Amino acid sequence: MTLKAAIKLLSSTYQSLDIVAQGCVVDAAEVDAALKAAEPDTVEAVCLQVLAKHNPFVPQPKTK
Repeated sequence: MTLKAAIKLLSSTYQSLDIVAQGCVVDAAEVDAALKAAEPDTVEAVCLQVLAKHNPFVPQPKTK
């Protein structure tokens, strides 16, 4: 699922955001980057926060 589609789904549902987000498999790095760029207290930011909860971003350790 694309991040844009997941945000659209979450922002238009009447169901629990938490339950709907569990079914949204998105790129965790993309969610993390979008969340950092999102305006606080917006619909997009709320959707991204819920998506980040279920698609946690774990940065890869840098090799030397």
